[in-house]
Amino acid sequence: MARNRFLITLTLLVCTAGLVAATLPPPEERARRAAARHAHALRTTDPSGGLDDLRPLGRMVGDAKVVGLGEATHSSHEFFTMKHRVLRHLVEEKGFRAFALETAWSTGLRLDTYVRTGEGDPRRIMREEFQDTYAWWNTKEYLALVEWIRVWNTRHPKDQVRFLGDDFAYAGPELYVNRARVTETHPARPRWQ
Repeated sequence: MARNRFLITLTLLVCTAGLVAATLPPPEERARRAAARHAHALRTTDPSGGLDDLRPLGRMVGDAKVVGLGEATHSSHEFFTMKHRVLRHLVEEKGFRAFALETAWSTGLRLDTYVRTGEGDPRRIMREEFQDTYAWWNTKEYLALVEWIRVWNTRHPKDQVRFLGDDFAYAGPELYVNRARVTETHPARPRWQ
C-alpha cells in the first residue's frame, strides 16, 4: 500500500512538472520578455549627449559609493564612449569624484596630476604609459574622457574628480623610485631585498 502511494505521488509529480514545463515559453523567449520588462533604452553612447535616459541607472546606483564599469571588449569605441557618458552622469548627478582604471598606479598618478593641475601632456602620458598589456587604453575615446575630467576640474577647483590606477599586479616604476627614496632618507628602516 505504501509503495503504491509512493508510485502514485511520484507519477503525479512527474506529470505536474511536465505540464508546467509544457506551459513555459522557451528560455530565449523568457529572456526576451525579461529584457523587455526591465531594460531601458539608451538614446546615444555619445559622451556629450543628454543624461535623462541614464536616470534608471541613477536609481540602481542609489547611495552606492563605488560603481564598477566594465566592457565586453577592450578598445571598442561604443563601450569606451558609453563609459565616459556614464562617468559624466555619475559625476554630475550622483556626486562621484574618482575614476579608477585598470592600469599601473604610477600611470594613475601622472594622469591624476594632469586632470587636477593641467601639468603634463595627456597624449604623451598615455603614449608612454599605455603600452604592452595596457595598450588598449591608448585611444582617442579615453583621451576624451581624461580631457573631460580636466575640464570638470578646471570649472570645479574645490570639487575635483581624481584619476587612479588600480592594477595591483604592476604598480609602475615609481614604486621602486619611492623605495630608493625611503631607503635614502630613512636609513634606519629595514631595507627591501
